[in-house]
Amino acid sequence: MKKLMVAIVIALGLASAAVFPADAQTPTPQRGFKAGYVAAVGSGEVLPDQMDNFKKYAERVLAAVAEEPGTLAFEFSVQPDGKTVDLLEIYQNAEAFVAHVKHMRATFKPEENSRKPGKITVFGSPNAELKEMLARREPVYETYIDGFMR
Repeated sequence: MKKLMVAIVIALGLASAAVFPADAQTPTPQRGFKAGYVAAVGSGEVLPDQMDNFKKYAERVLAAVAEEPGTLAFEFSVQPDGKTVDLLEIYQNAEAFVAHVKHMRATFKPEENSRKPGKITVFGSPNAELKEMLARREPVYETYIDGFMR
């Protein structure tokens, strides 16, 4: 019986090793923005009577952005005041963020967007081209300390 138990334990151990490789069992977390990611959180105001129009516009934007390979996250949300709309954006790197801005400028006209741009905060390592593109928004650039992203 003892030999059978040892054999079962060994078999289970081998099976779990096959199903869960060692690197999957103890993942090494990515080093967040140290890995080159760039993110931004931007706020803007949508007048209450324009919220339905903005939501339709946002659907079109999301469909276009979903085709961008370097865009990792692109999420709209509205604050409790019902008019401040925030946008969370995460990109694989600064080049992907630049490609996104160029794509949006080529695809949509500014007057289509009923969200008046407000404050924007940028995280990670934006390159000079991205900083130039965002300059008119007077962004705040956060200084990275440490962290991880799964």
